[in-house]
Amino acid sequence: MKRLSIRLDEIAYIRSALQNDGFDPVQVAVLAEIAGANGIVGTYSGTKQGLQERDVRLLKEVRKTFFNLRLPLDDEAIRVALDTVPDMVTFVHLPANRSSQAEPLDISITLEDIEQFLPDLQANGISVAVLITPEIATLRNLTKIAVDYVEFDITAYTNAPDVNDELVALDKIKSATVAAVKLGLGVNCSGQVRLEHLPPLARIPSVEDIVVDSAFVQSALLSGVEKTVQEFLRHIRAAEVD
Repeated sequence: MKRLSIRLDEIAYIRSALQNDGFDPVQVAVLAEIAGANGIVGTYSGTKQGLQERDVRLLKEVRKTFFNLRLPLDDEAIRVALDTVPDMVTFVHLPANRSSQAEPLDISITLEDIEQFLPDLQANGISVAVLITPEIATLRNLTKIAVDYVEFDITAYTNAPDVNDELVALDKIKSATVAAVKLGLGVNCSGQVRLEHLPPLARIPSVEDIVVDSAFVQSALLSGVEKTVQEFLRHIRAAEVD
């Protein structure tokens, strides 16, 4: 069964932009879980715009579902992960001017950096994933080290300019998922996923987590967290039984 995971970074960004603690990512996480969400995702960037260390610690304490903490490749972020022990860490690239907007890592230049952090994380029972584009060559490079999962950045699919490009991008995700599984990797996916993208993604057999972000936040602000979670889940579950 696919997990619907809710990414909290936009809530943290709104809190920072408005300087209003009422926009609390931890509270949204609790409400989302009560409504049926299967996982919580957040990015620790070490900046005011993203999740704060306080948020990460509280999320670990109160969450009832799967907690996936996104991190840049730096010692401070690793310290927070080892102190809080989330279920999974996903390594991402964080551009300096967009501290909570994760981008895929370039495996060709970050492989050694990832490898140095693996022993401590995995020794503490933390699964390790890497955010990458759904490319076969990238997957082959990644198998040189012992990560557990990949998270595919699927924005080429979700932001496709027309139907043909969308179909090509979706086929690429399917092929990369098959390749990842053959290489012994679990598969998650994320990247501006909207309601209409959920059924096609849910039909890909080996995808485990579908991470939703800005579309979830927009809908939740208008309709409420509970209604939004349940609507997103309906789209996934209906596709799974097709």
